[in-house]
Amino acid sequence: IKNGLNALTIDLRNYGQSSIISNYDNLGATEYNDVLGAFDFLQTRGFKKHQIGLMGISLGGSSVIYAATNDSNINAIWVDSAYAEFNMALSDEIGRYGFPNIFGPALSLAGELLTGIDVTALSPAHLLMQNDQHYYFTHGESDQRMYVRHFHYFKKYVLSNNINAEFWLVSDTHHIDAMLKYPKEYGLRMKNFFQKHLNK
Repeated sequence: IKNGLNALTIDLRNYGQSSIISNYDNLGATEYNDVLGAFDFLQTRGFKKHQIGLMGISLGGSSVIYAATNDSNINAIWVDSAYAEFNMALSDEIGRYGFPNIFGPALSLAGELLTGIDVTALSPAHLLMQNDQHYYFTHGESDQRMYVRHFHYFKKYVLSNNINAEFWLVSDTHHIDAMLKYPKEYGLRMKNFFQKHLNK
């Protein structure tokens, strides 16, 4: 906002003022519909499709990637500290609690039974589009919540598949820490990215 960009912030389901709260998080696999709903809402307020970009922070990063996958009119997607591939994220989480990875398949099955979603198919990196969409990935180098290997996974996949993307690995920062530690640089990078890829 300080850089002259309009911003609509929304509550994804299960967050904020949501009227229905579930006990389970779907890792962006259904939440992306909330993003698309906001995208449609802005068009009723006079904004054109090519004027609207998306920003997703942490788990919101997967939501905006899924949303962009479902609407090729979304041209600019900013992703901060997101998970790149479910099995890798699950392995990280199991390791965080000191358990061996042999529990991974059982947890994946439990997740599918509870939510109805095949969680093993959740790989945001593999849904990045080879078209006119543009992505910006940023991550804290010292992130202990979503390890930096997810950032490197995104980058490797992008470079291997000729996808339009920029990257900013922020040194000496933790999970979603860069916007707080370097607000001026963060804001200017975002402004430049959206102004470059959104038509006025």
